[in-house]
Amino acid sequence: MNFKNEKKWTFLWKIIKLIIVFFIIFWVYFYVNYNWFKNNELIENDFIIKIESWDNFYNLWKKIIELDNIYYNIYIKNNKPIYELQAWSYKINWWANIEQVIESLNNPITDEINITILEWWNIYDIDENLNKKWLINAWEYIDYVTNKEKIIALSEFFPFIQNQITLEWFLYPDTYSVNISDFKINTFVIKQLETFEVKVYNKILKKLDNETINDLINLASIVEKEERNNDEKPTVAWILKKRLNDDWMIWADITVCYPYKLTSEQCKMVISKYINEKNEYNTRTMIWLPKTPIWNPSYETVNATLNDKETPYWFYLHNVKTWKIYYAETNAEHESNKANYMY
Repeated sequence: MNFKNEKKWTFLWKIIKLIIVFFIIFWVYFYVNYNWFKNNELIENDFIIKIESWDNFYNLWKKIIELDNIYYNIYIKNNKPIYELQAWSYKINWWANIEQVIESLNNPITDEINITILEWWNIYDIDENLNKKWLINAWEYIDYVTNKEKIIALSEFFPFIQNQITLEWFLYPDTYSVNISDFKINTFVIKQLETFEVKVYNKILKKLDNETINDLINLASIVEKEERNNDEKPTVAWILKKRLNDDWMIWADITVCYPYKLTSEQCKMVISKYINEKNEYNTRTMIWLPKTPIWNPSYETVNATLNDKETPYWFYLHNVKTWKIYYAETNAEHESNKANYMY
């Protein structure tokens, strides 16, 4: 009987020790992660957060996208802010840790901030950027600039967008001052169209017919992404035009992803998946230009495409590390450049 009791207690003690060990491991894991949460940078991108009158510190983790609600609520419980949360707009910086995030919510921003739209962004990039800054909900911008009724209404003021199915390429890349507390997509889009009209249309496109403008901007949107150096853009534009005029496919990889409604970064991850797909955009599987422009080119790129530089070249490639461009007149020379300079 005593032997059985001893075995029973031995077994129970083992269970107790396992529970203790498990508890210690769990506590250490929790402690390490909580301290990481407290002390490290949590925010990947600058963004604007709008605090509503019904918000409080305990439900705020839902609006601060990178925060874990468990660690966040424990932190707030143990470090309750000494100020009252006020309904307003606040800027949170990309490098902020949790303490700096909470401090930011005591410093309301002014109504005006600058939004920079980059040259190689398409409407999906712009929508993502505005959404990350909490100015719009996801896809609101995309829905607006591809809405047929909106485009028809806007064409009364901007005749150059008549009969378009998207405002892609009219949405000029630039830095815009916007009102945070009263941001409206239509106001922002009108600013972009006005900037395009002043900086591009009035300068170099006004005397051209609509068909020429459409083809020119379509090609410029490809040149924008294919070549970063403004000095080389006229040569790249010439090569692509030569291919088109001789009924070649123009083989621009950056046209591959557009029909799948991806941002620039998303495209990088999956371009190999779609590179052989046949559709109205992929210039590796069809002859001629994409159905619509695929980016919003700058004045420099549109001008370089209009005033291309004649050369004997038919091919080009870039070194993936230095981005230096290498030209070739024949496919054999192009293959040699691939072997020697691509990587």
